[in-house]
Amino acid sequence: MLDILDYPSVEYRGYRELEWTLNQILSEMGKEWHSNILFTAVYGAYLCQKYKVNTPEELENFIKKQYPERRYYYVNASLKGDYAIPFDLNNTGKFTEETYINYFKYCSVLDVLYRDDGAYGTPYSVSELTSKVLDIKKTDYVADLCCGIGDYLCQLILSGSKAGSYGIDINTEAVEVASIRTEVLGGKSEIEQGDLFDLSSERVFDKIFSNYPIGIPMKEIVGRNTEIDELFKELPDLRRATSSEWLFNAQIIKHLKKNGKAVVIMNNGSTWNSLNKKIREHFVREGFIEAVIALPPRMFSHIQAATDMVVLSYDNKSVRMIDASEICVKGRRQTELSDENIAEIVSLLKKDSERAVTVDINTLKENEYVLNPARYLDTPLEIEDGVTFGSIIKHITRGAQLSARELDQLVTDENTGIKYLMLSDIQNGIISDDLKNLTGLDAKYDRYFIHDKSLLLSKNGAPFKVAIAEINDGERILGNGNLFIIELDEKKANPYYIKAFFNSEIGITSLKKIAVGATIPNIAAESLKKLIVPLPSLEKQNEVAEMYQSKVDEIKVLQLRLKKAQEDLKGIFGEVD
Repeated sequence: MLDILDYPSVEYRGYRELEWTLNQILSEMGKEWHSNILFTAVYGAYLCQKYKVNTPEELENFIKKQYPERRYYYVNASLKGDYAIPFDLNNTGKFTEETYINYFKYCSVLDVLYRDDGAYGTPYSVSELTSKVLDIKKTDYVADLCCGIGDYLCQLILSGSKAGSYGIDINTEAVEVASIRTEVLGGKSEIEQGDLFDLSSERVFDKIFSNYPIGIPMKEIVGRNTEIDELFKELPDLRRATSSEWLFNAQIIKHLKKNGKAVVIMNNGSTWNSLNKKIREHFVREGFIEAVIALPPRMFSHIQAATDMVVLSYDNKSVRMIDASEICVKGRRQTELSDENIAEIVSLLKKDSERAVTVDINTLKENEYVLNPARYLDTPLEIEDGVTFGSIIKHITRGAQLSARELDQLVTDENTGIKYLMLSDIQNGIISDDLKNLTGLDAKYDRYFIHDKSLLLSKNGAPFKVAIAEINDGERILGNGNLFIIELDEKKANPYYIKAFFNSEIGITSLKKIAVGATIPNIAAESLKKLIVPLPSLEKQNEVAEMYQSKVDEIKVLQLRLKKAQEDLKGIFGEVD
C-alpha cells in the first residue's frame, strides 16, 4: 500500500533497493517468489541488523527466546527448509534502520499479500481520512475490527496519536504481519486473532474503524455462532440482505460506546439496493447513521465497484450526505487522496455545498431509505461513453390502456397463448410466470404487443421497474398502459446491459432526475429519449450483461426453492402418525 504521493522520497531512501536486493537473493537461490516470504525475509534482515545477529541459527534462537510462539512459527517458514534465507549482512547490512522502517510503513508487496485468503489492505490516505473523520483524541480507545495486515493501526502510530489501540482479525498470518509492522513502527497496539462476532461484549471502544470483507454472502455467516443468531433475532430483516455488510455494521454498533463514533467501508450497492431496504430503515430509525461519504472510484485495488465511507454513531436525527467521488488525485491504476483532498472532505461534514447536504428521516423514507449521496445532491452525473437513450431506440410506445371493466371481460382461465403484463407482475426485475390469459382481443391492440428482448420500463411511480421481455414460441404478451415498451437497436446496445444500467444506483438516480410529480413521479417519453446512458463497446456490454444475467438466473433458482419450500409447509400437518 505504497502512498503514491510519498513514493519518490521513499524510493530515494533505499526502500526499493532493499526490496530488490532481497528479491535477488531469493532468485539466486532458485526460490519461487512469494510476497509473504519476501516480507519475512525483510523482517529477518531487520532483526539481524538491529540486534547484531549474524547467522540464521542465531536469528532462529533469538526469535524463539524474545517473541511469542506464534511469531516463531510464522517467521520460521522463511528461515528453514526450502525457503531458508542466507542473511548475508554484506547485502543487507548496508541498509539503514530508517530504510527498514519505511518498508514496514509502506510495504508495497502487501498489496498482494494473502489475497487468496481474502485479506486486503487499506490505502494510507483512506486511513488518514478515517482518523480525521473520527477526530481521534489521545484519551480515546481505538479499535480496528477486521484489521487485516494493520494498515489503519500503522497510520495511527505514524500520525503520532497517543490513543490506545486494539485490532482483531480472523486471518492468523495477517494478524502476525500487523503485529510485526506496528512493533517495528514503535506502536503498542494490542492485536488478537479471532472472529469479530466472537468478540466479548465487554470490549467497547470510543472510536472504531472497520474495512471488513465486502461481498461475503449471508449464507456463509448464518449459524456461525450464537452472537450472529442473536443478531438475526433482533434484526430479522438481515436475512433478506444480499451481503453481510449490514450484519458487520450491527456487530460494530454493539462495541461502540454511547458517545463514540465508527467508520466503516461499504460497497455502494448495499446503501441503495432494494433487498437491503428494511435493514437500512432500521439503522436510520434507530439513529445509527451519522454520515455517508461517497469515495472516489479505484481507491481500493481489490474493489472494482464504488465504495462509501459510512459514519456510525448514536441518536442521529438526520444523515449527512457527501459526494467526494471527484475529490481526489487520479493515478494511472489507483486513486489517492492528498492532504488538501482530506481537508476538503472533512470540511463538508459541517459545510453545505453542491457536494454536501443534510437529509432528514422523512426525506430518506420517501427515497426508500437510500443512503447514496448522489440521490440527494443536484450534481451532474458522470457517465462515461455517454449517448442519448433515443439514439439506440428503434421504437418506443406505451402499453394498452385497458379499464378494469374491459380487463374483466377479457380475462379467461383458458390458456389462449395471449398474456397480459401488469406492473405488479414485475418484481425485482423479473417477470412473473403466472400472467393473466386474455381472449377476444380486437386487432387495434396489435401495436401494444411486446416483442422479444424489448426493454420494459414503468412510466409512473418510484422506484421505477425495469425488465426484459422473453417471449416463448407461440406466445403473445400485451403490455399494460403504465409501461414503456422499448425496442433497442441490438447492433448498438445489448438490452440486458441497458437493464443492468437502469437497475444500478446511477441509473435509478438518472431516472429520478427526469421524473416529474411529487406524489406520483412519472416520466415523459421525450425526457427518456434525451437521457444519457453509458454505451461502451458491445464486447464490454456483453460481458456486463452476462454477469448480470447469471445473477438473475441465481435469483430465479432461489425463488423456485422458496416456492417449493412454501408448498412443502402446507403438507407438514398430518405427516406424523
